[in-house]
Amino acid sequence: MDNTASLELPVHLLRPIVTKFNMIADSSNWNRFLSPPAESLGEGLLSEGQKEAIAFCTIIEDHTPRYIEDYRRRFPIDAPSGIERSLANRELFHFLVRWGLEEDRHAQALSMYQIQSGIARNLEEMEEELIRENIKDFDLGFSEPVQVFTYTFLQEKATQIYYQSLARVVREPTLKMLLLNLARDESRHFSFFADILDAFIAHHGPRILPLVVDVAVHYRMPLCSTLPDYARRAVRMAREAPGYSRKKPLELLAGHLAGWSKKMPDWQKEITDAVEEILQKNNLLPRTRHI
Repeated sequence: MDNTASLELPVHLLRPIVTKFNMIADSSNWNRFLSPPAESLGEGLLSEGQKEAIAFCTIIEDHTPRYIEDYRRRFPIDAPSGIERSLANRELFHFLVRWGLEEDRHAQALSMYQIQSGIARNLEEMEEELIRENIKDFDLGFSEPVQVFTYTFLQEKATQIYYQSLARVVREPTLKMLLLNLARDESRHFSFFADILDAFIAHHGPRILPLVVDVAVHYRMPLCSTLPDYARRAVRMAREAPGYSRKKPLELLAGHLAGWSKKMPDWQKEITDAVEEILQKNNLLPRTRHI
């Protein structure tokens, strides 16, 4: 029986993934408050496009309270479905508080850098702009747990790639160091969601594939529908980070799923079809040359 309402992870599968994440996280710290003072930053080394990119990233990261609220609503401790689901959601909370701390650290570190570097001239004005976006509602648009985790798989990898790509071309050393710190955090976050996705596949098999494909086909970055002038700002942001591609995480997701066809040979066709649909609907299949 294909009962999608039962597509959850039991606590005995979730716990080792959360523990692994937090063990690594506890040894992977950096202090947002120990950045060099403004006078030690490289003067005149930021382009106007880079300044705009940092301001844009700050808004995305600063929406953390809404991201956390969304997770808490979806995975409540007092779940009416019973004690087993509450136990699993409590275990997920161990991840959620650490993840939220690190995402909030990103937002605050970027905000402080804006003030130190002169990107934002006035703290009160910057904070007012951030809170105006922060109070807006946030909804992923997906309902199943595996879809929530698949979306974040894509979003964390996209953010990691962006910070790495921008860091390669930034000449201002303090910003370069900050971007690399952010990228390392996002890499660990991505690994967590990759492990979660693997657990769903191993536990539920191909039943989850249509849900994963649905996310990949309709994937958009956070705030695309609420942030004013999002499309133009996103294009300008991408231009500042050569090598960044919004579609790269989708390619990685397709490759991640494809690897399961060898582990689950009985479901090779279903997995292959899902991979092809992700690539096709995102225009990622190689074009046929006509002679």
